[in-house]
Amino acid sequence: MDEKVSESLQNRTGRPVGFVREEAVEAAMNLFWRKGFLAVSAKDLADAMGIQRSSFYNSFGSRESLFSEALQLYATQTPDVPLSKLETGQPVIPVLVRVMRKICQVRAADAEARGCLVCNSIAELVGVENSIGPMLEELVETQVTVLEQLLQQAIHQGEVEPLADVNTAARTFVAFLIGLNTISKVIREEKQLWTMCREFLLGLGIPKPALENLRDN
Repeated sequence: MDEKVSESLQNRTGRPVGFVREEAVEAAMNLFWRKGFLAVSAKDLADAMGIQRSSFYNSFGSRESLFSEALQLYATQTPDVPLSKLETGQPVIPVLVRVMRKICQVRAADAEARGCLVCNSIAELVGVENSIGPMLEELVETQVTVLEQLLQQAIHQGEVEPLADVNTAARTFVAFLIGLNTISKVIREEKQLWTMCREFLLGLGIPKPALENLRDN
């Protein structure tokens, strides 16, 4: 493309030619993931996305709105995505166990030891940042609801024995996942991470064969 035409197009749109929003959001997501929200400036984000700072504001409005988009993108890539896609009548426990195994694999394989973007952000921003903190609190409550529904489904289908308090079990599960994703930044060995998961799942009442059958998957 002619240089003057390219420059003209950039001036009219406020964005560089070839700007792809999802790619830009992914670049921002990775920067937030590595450094945290508070440590990243608008200039840092613009540089990571390959755009001018004015283009950053024209395209995303603010760091907070971009972070919200980054969280939405992250939610489509996390190892626990299959949990929100289970339908009534489908076996729950095999999917739940595979998700836990996948979390261990993904966290152990991450050379940067980034952990989970959501879990990192909860520790950094809840109670600190007024616009993003409540959004993260809502994500936690949504996860509790998903796990509560899945545990109820598993009980109804005879996959696990009835629990005394399904809501408390779901909240405990979310607390374990937050802890697992956090400690994976320090404990990098997949086998060790899975051993912790296995003991937690056994304590939750998931039958031992359901864990052993997926050992090598």
